[in-house]
Amino acid sequence: MSFKIRNSVVLGAFWLVVTLAGAGYWMWWQPRQLNKVKTELDKVNKELEQLPGLIQDVARLASQFQDVKRKYDSRSKEIPQSDFSSQTYAYLSRGLDEAGFMRMDMKFEGAENLGQYGYNKYSLESGEGQFDNLYKFIYYLENGRRLYKVAQINFLQREEIDNETKETKKWIQFTLDFHAYFTTMAELGTSLAAKALPLPPAPYDPFNPLVLQALSQEAPPGEINSEGLELKAVIPGKAFALHGEELIVLQLGDKVWRGYVSKIDPVNGMVEFTLDEGGVIRKTSRKIQFEKKKAR
Repeated sequence: MSFKIRNSVVLGAFWLVVTLAGAGYWMWWQPRQLNKVKTELDKVNKELEQLPGLIQDVARLASQFQDVKRKYDSRSKEIPQSDFSSQTYAYLSRGLDEAGFMRMDMKFEGAENLGQYGYNKYSLESGEGQFDNLYKFIYYLENGRRLYKVAQINFLQREEIDNETKETKKWIQFTLDFHAYFTTMAELGTSLAAKALPLPPAPYDPFNPLVLQALSQEAPPGEINSEGLELKAVIPGKAFALHGEELIVLQLGDKVWRGYVSKIDPVNGMVEFTLDEGGVIRKTSRKIQFEKKKAR
């Protein structure tokens, strides 16, 4: 075979290979690549279409995160991982120091474990105190640093006559059940926002009776009892009376036990007193008692 024919055959074979390769690339490989690029392009377009929604979701989640973080940072309660009676007693003692003197007995009633949190149950029994102090103590219990919640409370208004002053003493007798919470989440044990709150002044005492049930019938030492006066003389603006063995002078508006002098009547030889007897207003009077002359 001549050199020229051999070169033609080689060139023809090379052309055939190139033609077949080009045809394969154009008819098989290129369409596959175009389909793949089109699929990727469609995917990108769909993602771009969803981008506004994703931006809204990101903004919503960011807002929720900031809200949760704000609430966490601003929480005013500290919840320990455990609660012991000695710790609770010390906490209540600080509350009593701020609220004022009261008597009570503390009793542990058991525990409730609810998984990640729980609480110990306590009962304050045989409690006695003034309404103002009790109001401040309950406010401290529910608004202090520790998470305590009042579960039940019973009140009973009591009255008693003081043997020395003869005044009516009033106080509240109570029993109170509360829960002291604890949690296994250590991060809730402290809080930068938790702080002692100033105790507010107590409102009007709803247990203050309009009419007292316990009233002394005996005046305290040093007080003028209008019932025991012996009227001796009455002149305009003044009255003279015996208080025991002492002669006293009464004028309009002078204070007596539970009231004051409200009227002086020299014509009828009479002095009127206005008395407040435990919420009941009563007027009483004393007159000069003239001795009858004996018949001859």
